[in-house]
Amino acid sequence: MMSNLALLGGTPVRDKAIPWTNTMGEEEKKAVAEVMESGNLSAFLGRAGAGFLGGPRVQKIEQMFADKFGAKYGISVNSATTALHTAVAACEIGPGDEVLVTPYTMSATASAILMNNAVPVFVDICEDTYTLNPNEIKKWLTPRTKAIIVTNLFGLPGNVPEIVKIAKQHGLYVIEDNAQAPGATIDGKQAGTIGDLGIFSLNYHKVIHSGEGGMILTDNEKLAYRCQLIRNHGEVAVDDLDDENTVVLGSNYRMTELHAAVGIEQLKKLDGFLTMRRRLAEQVTNGLAAIDGLQGVVVPEGYTHSYYVYPIQFDQTVWEISRATFASAMKAEGFPLGEGYVKPLYLLKMYQHKKVYNHTQYPFSFISDPVQIYQKGICPVVEELYGEKLLTADICRVPYTAKDIDDFLTVIEKVWHERKELKKYEKNNISCS
Repeated sequence: MMSNLALLGGTPVRDKAIPWTNTMGEEEKKAVAEVMESGNLSAFLGRAGAGFLGGPRVQKIEQMFADKFGAKYGISVNSATTALHTAVAACEIGPGDEVLVTPYTMSATASAILMNNAVPVFVDICEDTYTLNPNEIKKWLTPRTKAIIVTNLFGLPGNVPEIVKIAKQHGLYVIEDNAQAPGATIDGKQAGTIGDLGIFSLNYHKVIHSGEGGMILTDNEKLAYRCQLIRNHGEVAVDDLDDENTVVLGSNYRMTELHAAVGIEQLKKLDGFLTMRRRLAEQVTNGLAAIDGLQGVVVPEGYTHSYYVYPIQFDQTVWEISRATFASAMKAEGFPLGEGYVKPLYLLKMYQHKKVYNHTQYPFSFISDPVQIYQKGICPVVEELYGEKLLTADICRVPYTAKDIDDFLTVIEKVWHERKELKKYEKNNISCS
């Protein structure tokens, strides 16, 4: 939209956005080389026995994650998506069951429910934290509800203690989708370890990564066992063990020794990455506090934030220009912003048409009122953030510096002073379209 940079006062502050920087170092290269030289790129065997739990590096990263975050068991998988599917299956959730979940999350959080032939029921969020609103949960509970999935979004944990309290009252599991918030805490307790199961991501754009990969943490021995089975063709292992009490359908969700080797070295760097992200984020928060019409991050008392991205709420009534125009102006100055994050999941075609597999509406056909449950308007806070208010800035990471944050805030002030001209441009652009 913004092609005339002179409209914003001439030369942009930055020619272009800072690209993603490789966070891999010599440590990761050495670890990968050792695996390559061993020739043992994956040590899993898909049946009971010595190889069922994987090779030495897989087992090492699992123990390191468990120790780092204070959990009894760590189960590695090949992505956070498969970790979510594994966690839902470990809770024995299936046809006829419902799982409460936020619609403001990556699609896999809810798709994991459908992959187990259960039904996602979407619950609105808190406007200031972007996470599941405990006060909204009770109106969606039914006798079919079996679990709640909490997404700790943008790096901030949800009100997991309150949600766990509600879950215990109704005999429900709590699964934390903690892909974006490793190292965040609530009253000193690590996010991803407060519910029954916690999901972590090692996808390439996360705080730490191994290209692809995921981790499940739990204190529950039975759930850990089921996760291990589901990850690695568990129906065969169960038969080998003559386990008559466990019924499970497994797959190949196994992490390789290569990914584990990289992940081990990345986990060692997590605290350093988080310190840097928090320092930059504090600078952004302090700067935004002096600017009208933009709300920065709100961190509840007792919480810490991992700042996967930095969310900003835009007030169009104060700026008198649209969010899209503001974002275009920021992009023209070298600071692209995300608009709205993701579409509320229940508005995706899959949910609107209630069609996943073939000509049937299974598993949506289990819902007593499938029209109402996915209609527009059921989560007004999410819809307003998506459609009008939310912006996301990916600036609290390597290689951004304090100087870059100063430039970012300078650009915002520059756009503020040019907003009247932008309003005219916006009006003319709309009238000519």
